Amino acid sequence: MRSANDGPGPHLSVSDTAEVVAFYTDVLDAVQLQRECLLDGRVLHAELAVDGHRLTVSEWDGAGSPTGGGDDVLTIERTDPEAVLRRALAAGARVEPPAGPAHQPILRDPAGLCWTVVGPRRPA
Repeated sequence: MRSANDGPGPHLSVSDTAEVVAFYTDVLDAVQLQRECLLDGRVLHAELAVDGHRLTVSEWDGAGSPTGGGDDVLTIERTDPEAVLRRALAAGARVEPPAGPAHQPILRDPAGLCWTVVGPRRPA
């Protein structure tokens, strides 16, 4: 996965950009890098950084359907990963069974992007 300095990462087309941005900032401590609003105040487009991952969220125009992040799984490190999972579930995310040898549960956010939340790495 690209870092926040490497340019765009996943692009999510959603029906309510402000709601999705609020989820990322409130639950995953995302930092807004850029935000574009319409004259009525509706958020049309936002670029975010979440623990080194960069992603773009924008509103879809109704032609077709919103798209999630596909099967990419982004990993973020938090001092209290269980608290993040609780906040995410309360905000509408769901937990999916672990995939692969990591045995980490996968958190699918309301926009469809998948995350694993891990604790801090211990020094070797």
